[in-house]
Amino acid sequence: MNIISSMIGISLIAAATPSVMQMSLAPVEAQARASNFGTAESAAVTYSAANEGKPDLVGSVPDICERTDLGDRAYKVECTEGGDTKYRQTVTRSFRLAVVQSCDDNDGNNGHGNSDGYDCSNPGNSGFVQDLRVFDFPSPPGFTQHQCLITENWGLDTAAFDREKNKWKGKSCIPDVAWHSTFYHNSDPNAWMYDINGHNGYGDHADY
Repeated sequence: MNIISSMIGISLIAAATPSVMQMSLAPVEAQARASNFGTAESAAVTYSAANEGKPDLVGSVPDICERTDLGDRAYKVECTEGGDTKYRQTVTRSFRLAVVQSCDDNDGNNGHGNSDGYDCSNPGNSGFVQDLRVFDFPSPPGFTQHQCLITENWGLDTAAFDREKNKWKGKSCIPDVAWHSTFYHNSDPNAWMYDINGHNGYGDHADY
């Protein structure tokens, strides 16, 4: 009887071994994936934040990343960590350089502003009227919990904004430069589509 019990026990252990080993490895595999994801995300977020709203591309593309030109001064950076292993993780972030305004205004410094708010004939105006900073669009009445996609252009290209009347119909998604205090302070107020100074308690921007 003891021999039979022993044989049955040995058989059960042998059959269960692969499952037990897989269960013991699961936390290690999850940790490896999480570590690779964190590395890839950090590289993608840091590079996109450093370039968002800048006049030209700045900094070198991280070794684990590839940059793709999407056109209209928009780019995608895709970062991968983990090589060819099964723990490989990829993160993609998009950003857009400052939009270059083109116009042909030759009426001098008349103080009126031209070409959708840009007085191109008055070099040095740079988003200011006297000592007050001005923006192309009014600030929204508030923000939802959703982050704006690059194609949504600070929420201006969504149903929340009426382009014809140049006014908001509701709350906007959150523009990428306002997702985090680091993005906010690294951004260029000259590239803001509307005033977000002090957003979410981040304080006054140093270049505001």
